[in-house]
Amino acid sequence: MKKIYMFFIVGVLACPAAFSATRTIVRETKGYGITRDEAIRKALAEAVAQARGVEISSGRYEFGYRSASADIERKKAGKKVEFDAVSVQTGGSVLKTEIEGLVKTYEVLNEKKIDDNTYEVTLKVWVYDYEAPGRTDRIKLAVMPIKTLRQRYQFGNFLVSATDLSRKLAQKLSVGLTETNKFAVLDREYVSDFARNRNILVSDDSSLEEKAKLGKVLGADYMIVGTISEARVRIKEKTSSAIGHPIREYEADFVFDYRLIVGPTRQVRLADTVDISLETEDVKKLVKEWEPEDLDFREMMDNLVAKAANQVVETIIDRLYPIRIAGIDENGQIIINQGGKRISKGLVLDIFTEGREIYDVDTKETLGKTEILIATIRIDKVTPKISYAKLIKGDLSKISEGLICRQKKIEEHTVEGFKSDIERTPGGGVKLPFDR
Repeated sequence: MKKIYMFFIVGVLACPAAFSATRTIVRETKGYGITRDEAIRKALAEAVAQARGVEISSGRYEFGYRSASADIERKKAGKKVEFDAVSVQTGGSVLKTEIEGLVKTYEVLNEKKIDDNTYEVTLKVWVYDYEAPGRTDRIKLAVMPIKTLRQRYQFGNFLVSATDLSRKLAQKLSVGLTETNKFAVLDREYVSDFARNRNILVSDDSSLEEKAKLGKVLGADYMIVGTISEARVRIKEKTSSAIGHPIREYEADFVFDYRLIVGPTRQVRLADTVDISLETEDVKKLVKEWEPEDLDFREMMDNLVAKAANQVVETIIDRLYPIRIAGIDENGQIIINQGGKRISKGLVLDIFTEGREIYDVDTKETLGKTEILIATIRIDKVTPKISYAKLIKGDLSKISEGLICRQKKIEEHTVEGFKSDIERTPGGGVKLPFDR
């Protein structure tokens, strides 16, 4: 067994390119200019633009990276030129100049003077490019730093700073959204740390190959921004009229106003408020063990923040990616397209078919489609990415791939007791059954 593990580790380490790699892309380009040097610079810029998929201005190229060397130096035909430890063997004259890109090296294939004001050169250029690990086509979503209205918040006898509370909520949101397997969640919390890493790559200590990692930051399709308006756990002391002794009651509150914004356009896609208010019995559920004399208010805060984050994730996922039917297996089990912590065994879901589109009469924008309830299912098994359910109401033949599922709200019914046989008398007394 040990040999198998060692082989797997060595195999992974021996193949880093499967995860990320700096590669070299070869491009053949032409450049034109008043001088030969200008024509070469334009051909190099074109090669970088083609390889990296960016636009290069006709003046100064927008990379800001140091080149392999400065100064212009001509060599006679057939000479070998050392170019930052890169050897170039050319068949014609070579120009060594400042290149504001990620050019490893280049070769002049052809050059000619078309007229007194125009040179044409053809280059073969080797350009560095970095292929980042884990690239995805999922919606890119960034959780921005959460704002607060106070400098600190009180949870029982535990006091937490606004910075720590903001960071904790942002982390809970990032984890929850990542676990849905629907988004590529981008980090926007450790900006200063990334800036320091970028400065290292830009510095003289970093090679051109390492500089290829620059310019790969992903832009967000959506951003979550918000403000914590209230967060606390309060202890109230009062005297019980029944036992004549003081008792403690607990209240927990968390209010978070947030918006889901389309990154490129800044259009607000969703605006909502999480408003959690818990009394003593529900506050007790925020800790594993309820010991009134030794309560862990830090744990209580963690679970209250997690509760708020879960509500945000639920709302966003329902808006962008509602639960849907993924298929039905040969045993009649219904498969839904989500799993993980969001779905729990025993969860009851209603299944709907979609009807016609409804439009706003003023804005003419779509308000969504009508929904028709056709069945109800109960989750029997949950895996990290999918879940299995059993039909408890409706016709299985009407269920098909892609139908929307929504959590069924179970109404709590209070159990009515027997009608009392005790009657009150006009004088304020009572008449028991055996007094009749």
